[in-house]
Amino acid sequence: MAELTEIALAKALKLKNRLAGKVTKLTATVQAYNSTQQTGEQIDVRAAYAERADLVRRLADLKFAIARANAPIQRDIFELAELKAEVALLAALSTKHGTFLEGYPTAGQVAYVAQFRKADVDAMTNALEAQIDALQDKLDTFNAQVRVAVDAATVALGEAK
Repeated sequence: MAELTEIALAKALKLKNRLAGKVTKLTATVQAYNSTQQTGEQIDVRAAYAERADLVRRLADLKFAIARANAPIQRDIFELAELKAEVALLAALSTKHGTFLEGYPTAGQVAYVAQFRKADVDAMTNALEAQIDALQDKLDTFNAQVRVAVDAATVALGEAK
């Protein structure tokens, strides 16, 4: 049976990202060195593949532990993602309004009508960012206070360079 250790949810999230990065590197190694020129560098692809498989299993277990711990605040996590998506929508929104000379080589006047003007978009973005900040502060506090039971070996693998 695996030895469990309790860590803060915030640390578990960092560990998840670190393990995902290691999986990505191992994936690239397996793909790049599976078939190489005979005189080229030879990497033990089978060992890298086995290490990747172990990390993927550990990563899945860690993600499940994080998901269970996040259950009480999951709605806020979803809301935060949607608010960020709305800010991205507003950032990509054209607010061009008025008459402009356009066209090359013969310029002509083109009239634009923006329903949301730049000042509107800026005000909406500022209001959304205030909501985002409040939710992020709530999540940061939650992540610092909640503890998660994680396999000690997984923590050690994530902390190893």
